[in-house]
Amino acid sequence: MKPARTYPQITRRFYRPEVYHCADCQKRLQRAVTLSERTVITLQEVIKLVHAGYRCPDAQCGGHQRTYRSVRADALALPRFTYGIDVVLLVGRLRLTEHRTVDEIHRELLACLAPLGVTIARREVLYLFDAYCTLLRAASAVNKDQEWLTQVEKNGGIIVSIDGIQPDKGNETVYLVRDALTGRVLVAENVLSSETAVMKALLTPVVELGVKVLGTISDAQESELLALQELWPEVPHQVCQFHALRDASKTAFEADKAAKTAIRKRLQPKVREVRKQIKKALVSASPQEAEQFHVLDAYATGILTALNIDGVQPLTFATVEASQMLEEIEASLQRLVKKGAP
Repeated sequence: MKPARTYPQITRRFYRPEVYHCADCQKRLQRAVTLSERTVITLQEVIKLVHAGYRCPDAQCGGHQRTYRSVRADALALPRFTYGIDVVLLVGRLRLTEHRTVDEIHRELLACLAPLGVTIARREVLYLFDAYCTLLRAASAVNKDQEWLTQVEKNGGIIVSIDGIQPDKGNETVYLVRDALTGRVLVAENVLSSETAVMKALLTPVVELGVKVLGTISDAQESELLALQELWPEVPHQVCQFHALRDASKTAFEADKAAKTAIRKRLQPKVREVRKQIKKALVSASPQEAEQFHVLDAYATGILTALNIDGVQPLTFATVEASQMLEEIEASLQRLVKKGAP
């Protein structure tokens, strides 16, 4: 039997409905059932929640069998999900807005959850993005969204953008089709194949909207290019600038990554040794000396932070970012020297 997972920091909370009285007879509701008892991991805290359902105590009341739930408890996480809605939304934003890869999103989540003593598996990132796309599909009935259609008319049409997150080999690929002008998701689907016929089927709901297509955007995947060309042969197409820049910067990015690793290996042991010396000195330091040692330790922490910063393709290079941070630390130290600080 798999042992229950434990967390170093956990908050226990009891949730009851925000409504206190029966909607029919106005009698005070009473606890009737435990709807769920589970752990939810959000970006701020780990919550051990008990979600209680309440009912009208009057058996003669027409609403006696109605179970009242807590809106706040339901809003924390999707059913049967351990990670909260805020984590799901972060995964979606990192992928669709910042074009992060699965590995980059995984590292970002590990960094966000580390203060809570929580880790997350790389595969879980795919599940969370799938959940994000499910939420998008639930809200993507664009043919009935009159406000959006009005905006499309003002824009003179839509620009169709298609993109997919490539999961581990053998798993489904999640594709999103959006209007690049309004940002509205038009289609969100999981597919087992990326063949041209599958891409055309994926784009069919967009064709059926009957709105003018001003242009199309995709990565350089051949099946996507062929599908877009066959569906809209007269419409101009553009390869996604992000994908083009990422491919073009790959060599430089890898070289930058290697340079940053070399710098970190050379400097990190020295900084850690300095921090050890500071901690030893603090034991016998006077209050004034201790304050100064804490300042030095803060500088050392800043240096370690700079040495461990990661780059993000296509144009955020780790060595450049780290160098700028180290230059700021050096400038700050020089200002202390000019002020006559010991």
